[in-house]
Amino acid sequence: MTKSLPLQAWFTLFCSFCTLAVAFSFGLFSLPVFYPALVKAFRWDRASVAGGGSIVLLLIGVMSPVVGWLADKYSPKVVLLGGICLGALALALLSLTKSLAEYYAFCILLGLATSAVSILPNSLLVAPWFAHRRGIAVGFVNAGIGLGGVAPLLATTQIRERGISGAFVFLACCLVIPFLLTLATAGRPPAPSREISRGQARTAPNTRQLLHMPMFWIFGVSLFFAAHAMLAIQQHLVLYLTGQGVAAPRAALALSVAIWSSAVGKLLSGATADRFSARLAMMLSVLYVGIGVAGVLSVAPASAVIFPVAVIFGFGYGGIFNASPTIIFEYFGTRQVGAAMGLLLVFFGLGTASGGLLAGYLFDRTRSYALPFSLDLVLACAGLLLLLVSGRQTRAASQPALQSKASLA
Repeated sequence: MTKSLPLQAWFTLFCSFCTLAVAFSFGLFSLPVFYPALVKAFRWDRASVAGGGSIVLLLIGVMSPVVGWLADKYSPKVVLLGGICLGALALALLSLTKSLAEYYAFCILLGLATSAVSILPNSLLVAPWFAHRRGIAVGFVNAGIGLGGVAPLLATTQIRERGISGAFVFLACCLVIPFLLTLATAGRPPAPSREISRGQARTAPNTRQLLHMPMFWIFGVSLFFAAHAMLAIQQHLVLYLTGQGVAAPRAALALSVAIWSSAVGKLLSGATADRFSARLAMMLSVLYVGIGVAGVLSVAPASAVIFPVAVIFGFGYGGIFNASPTIIFEYFGTRQVGAAMGLLLVFFGLGTASGGLLAGYLFDRTRSYALPFSLDLVLACAGLLLLLVSGRQTRAASQPALQSKASLA
């Protein structure tokens, strides 16, 4: 990030950070806090209530290609503004929920909205401004998701003070902040950057071309394995620790440490992508996830070592969030790449949606987390091995990008 960058570049970076911290995180991270209140108020079973969160997570992934296509056709700013408005509407409608059918319908709206304000459009909004330190820029923006970890605490306070309906309305009103900030950002990318002026702009492949590229499937499958493994741990860590006799506050602290460390992981991953390659950054992130899973399996739950394990896991957890945008920007540049990034994010979405679900299913069948966590370790190792043995395919495809990076240095 050079000194010659205009103020608008830094403002755009700040706006995207706030959008992920509020518009993306408030709906996604606060929803589970409502589960106990909804169970008590409507006498729904826990599986039914948690199904709303699964709907949101699934839609974030499967709608990514559509969000990317819309960002290419119109602009990331238009998509973000629409997503913020839809998110506010979804949260407001959730305050009026009276039946399970309504709850699911409003969660569908929330999932569509959250997908439209996700990493994808925010990365596309920011990347054109930062030709030199694009990975760090993306990592900083994504670190906003870590700040959004305050959403559960905020929602808990609002439920206690205002009830379910009032808390949802309060969260909906909070989305005014990212809406106004996004409205003030530049609607178009900056003037042609050095990479374009030097003839180094690349054309993103269409869907058919992308699906015929080995690198797409290599990165996609590895991303699915890593996302599946890390979400299984993230969603079940507190349940696992408390089930082993760890006090609830200490178990929650371990999860918080992992989430806070993910912000550092995003910056480390971005810096590695800038200095070396997005492939190496992803490999290190998958390695950290694997070490974290192995640590959870081997370290005594009540041991203080669980906190360093959470830190290492958090580094990987954060880095995986950076993988899709940094890979796409390195291989195909920043112009009209929304659809390509959206297709890659499908793997990430399917992994995040299935990780916690399968872990819970296996625990219900075995009454132990040994099997699901061991499976997650195997998947993380498989993802790392796939990236290691497929270096020729991924390295060859990235040569133009690496040459561009070297000439810009």
